[in-house]
Amino acid sequence: MLQLIDILHGVAPEHQYDATLVPPLRISDVAIDSRLVIPGALFVALVGETVDGHDYVVAAAKSGAVVALVAPAKGAALARQHGWSLLVPGQSVPMQWHGPLLIAVPDPLTALQQLAAWHRRRFAPAWVVGITGSVGKTSTKEVVAALVSAHLPTLKSPRSYNSESTLPLVALQMDATHQAAVFEMGMYTAGEIALLAHIAQPNIGVVTTVGPSHLERMGSIERIAAAKAELVQALPATGVAILNGDDERVVAMAGLTVARVVRYGLHADADVRAVDIVPQGLAGTQFRVLAPGIDDVVHLHAPGLHQVRNLLAGIAVGITIGIPWATMRTAINNITQLRFVLYSGISNTQIIDDSYNAAPTSMRAALELLGTVQSRRVAVLGDMRELGHIEESAHSEVGQWVAGVADVLIAVGSRGRWIAEGARQAGMTAVATAPDAQAALAVVRAHIQPGDCVLIKGSRAMEMEQIVVDLRADGASASKGA
Repeated sequence: MLQLIDILHGVAPEHQYDATLVPPLRISDVAIDSRLVIPGALFVALVGETVDGHDYVVAAAKSGAVVALVAPAKGAALARQHGWSLLVPGQSVPMQWHGPLLIAVPDPLTALQQLAAWHRRRFAPAWVVGITGSVGKTSTKEVVAALVSAHLPTLKSPRSYNSESTLPLVALQMDATHQAAVFEMGMYTAGEIALLAHIAQPNIGVVTTVGPSHLERMGSIERIAAAKAELVQALPATGVAILNGDDERVVAMAGLTVARVVRYGLHADADVRAVDIVPQGLAGTQFRVLAPGIDDVVHLHAPGLHQVRNLLAGIAVGITIGIPWATMRTAINNITQLRFVLYSGISNTQIIDDSYNAAPTSMRAALELLGTVQSRRVAVLGDMRELGHIEESAHSEVGQWVAGVADVLIAVGSRGRWIAEGARQAGMTAVATAPDAQAALAVVRAHIQPGDCVLIKGSRAMEMEQIVVDLRADGASASKGA
């Protein structure tokens, strides 16, 4: 406990402490969402754009939080209101306290990051993989973790825990049993991936793509590339940068790292590449893997050509770590669904659920998959957000892609009208629109027919999962969290 407090208050973690000076207290977990607090947890009161974690400290306490990191002024108000103890820099730890012990820090987010960085350095797993990219990082993380965990006890980011507030939670789960770790690294602003790399300390870095996701915020594709390159720049000279050889902006990162470079992809110059590719629709893809010591045909059950590249990245990581090909091959057979989730829908339809998020690159990948389906094809596509000055042209281009693969388009949202216009300009006639996902429910039901394959995709803010839930044959309901 004393270590925790002094680390948060800026004391060097190398300092030695007398554990007898404070009451025994074991922190069981760290949470930033009061709904995920378990007894004995440390709750971090983060302040976001719409939610203030200080408003949920009471809820966290009721769920069993024993410590909470709080801002000084708000922590003082909580202490006065509830009679709780508030610890500020320079104060001694009380021998006993009522309710959760409030620890005042200048910035709870920074304190969480510092704590995670300190905890990560307590352990020395042989291999720590950081993964970033405009699209594909979550699927690639899942593939890499599947291959690595088949060989070594592995810690991995759950879901999309890839931000400045969620990646630290992953690092804090590391323990002495982990011989490898796989961290997904997202980006909101320049410098964020460098911060995440400082916390995670990867010795393998994977970059999947550089695309226009977050273009509105970042301003240019060059700035996005520079931000993604922060991962390979953080690698040590003994590390390995694993780069998508089919993306020229990613390939250019080879000149920005002191680490050894391995390229993967479909290009002939790739160190780990796929040839003889045979798409098999929703059943996946068969292809031949060519890499040092490997020449074999595999069947990836997860559908989509882009998943082939993600698997190649995973194989490149596996080769770097020294995982036997037989072990990797068995693990590949167990990979089924990644980004896409397939459901049986009403009226004997099939649903491709890719509703989590959307960007031009991932839209194209999803439509390529839809184009391999033999049945009547319906594309239900929502707005793509944060595209800045290219948003109209990017949506229009998606509409042109739709016209080449789908029989019916239902465009959802204010930006979706540009998808519809692009499709009509490309000669598509079966086009409908809806202002939002809720309104789209009736429109979609009016246009689908028995046996259709329905792709559903859009940016997270569009809540396209409402449409998935409405069409699922099992009548499953959506669950949401804040």
